[in-house]
Amino acid sequence: MSILAAIEVFNKTSQPEIAVVTTRDGRVTAKLPRVGREIIVQDSSFNPEVKAAPADMAWLCEEARRAMAPGMALLSEALDALHKLNP
Repeated sequence: MSILAAIEVFNKTSQPEIAVVTTRDGRVTAKLPRVGREIIVQDSSFNPEVKAAPADMAWLCEEARRAMAPGMALLSEALDALHKLNP
């Protein structure tokens, strides 16, 4: 699965969504609402010097982590409650 396809799947179940835009120079950027960053997710098709960097992917990982945090907290509490109900 490509990064763009993964973002599309993520957006189907997440709010706020990650906005994906193709720029005039052919790069594809993503606006990450939770971390307040704009990153490159696909290299420029016209300028080989404009590429996604490791930092871009690290910010994408942080965006996903922040989106998952509330669900992980709920899962943890529910598992603790289940354990207490079933000694």
